[in-house]
Parts: sequence; structure tokens; C-alpha cells
Amino acid sequence: MRRWTGLVVALAVLALAGCGGTVPETPTEYNGTIQPAASDSDLDVGTERLNVTVVQVVDGDTVDIRYENGTRDTVRLLGIDTPEVEADNRPGEYEGIPDTDAGRACLYEAGIDASEYVNERIDEGPVTIAVDPQADRRGGYDRLLAYVYIGEDNLNYELVATGRARVYESSFTLRETFDATEQRAKDGNRGLWACRE
Repeated sequence: MRRWTGLVVALAVLALAGCGGTVPETPTEYNGTIQPAASDSDLDVGTERLNVTVVQVVDGDTVDIRYENGTRDTVRLLGIDTPEVEADNRPGEYEGIPDTDAGRACLYEAGIDASEYVNERIDEGPVTIAVDPQADRRGGYDRLLAYVYIGEDNLNYELVATGRARVYESSFTLRETFDATEQRAKDGNRGLWACRE
């Protein structure tokens, strides 16, 4: 019963969080230079942020969190997919990566890199989450689908821009921005996209 009460409280808090606010422009660092993500209007998802504490980084696209009221949840970073570190990778999910032992091994290393990046970024500042009014609230395994912010930086976006994640086949407000950013990462053979060679 206690678990359900915590879940109901958490969902109520999240429902209230979707009442307004904006997502600021997100700079992303790669190759030693800061690249602007997009204009403020491109990254505005019309939702407020909720302060959380990350209690565990599961992998590059999943974190376990604790809300300020003490309840816990699992967040699947909205709109992205990083290579697996605890399961087999399917190269067919990553355009152009060969379905070979070498392709799978390269994806595994890219998954380790994404997980380490998220761990490092989580340590750098306050963490907040924001849900997207155009996306489902919950995904597989009942995980909350959300953007994760480190200070003012959208971590979901950073993972795509640095080639540590692909854009996931789903509907969300920032889809066009993420798609264009993924294409730039592919064109630059950044991160996992170097596995295509």
C-alpha cells in the first residue's frame, strides 16, 4: 500500500508540474567547442521542472530518482536510446551499423561511454526533470518518460548531439530538433556513429 501511495503522490506532483514554464536553450560541448542547440523557441516544451535526486544511473538512458517528498521513480530519458550495457545490442536499431560481432562490440563500448557520461554529468549540478505534453507519461516497465536537466543543460539533447544516443521512434515536442541534431552527429561520425565504419 505504501508503494501505491508514493506512486499516487509522485503522479500528482508530476501532473502539477505540467502547468507552464519553458525549456531554455541548451549548449552542448563536443570536440572542445560549445555548439548552440537551437533557439529558445525550438526547445520550449511548455512544462515546468521538478527537482529530483538521482540515486542511481542504470545506463545511458535510464536513471533512478528520488523526489523531494522521498518517493522514488525510474526515469527513461525521453526521445533517446543509448546502446545497451546489460543486454545484447541490435545493430539494426542504429542506422548503418553492421550486424556483426564488431558492430555489436562497438555498440557495447558506446553504451559504456554513454553511461559514464551520464554519471559524470549527474555529479556536475542540480538535477531536474520535465515531462513533455506531447509525449506519453510512462513507457515500458512503467518508467516515467522525461527530459533530464543538469542545471540548464538538457541531458537528453546532449546525448544525441555528442553521438552517445540515437533518437527513439516516438512522438515528442522536440522531435524535429533532436532529428536534426542526430543527423549532425552522424555526419561528424561522433560517438556510436563511428561504429558504421
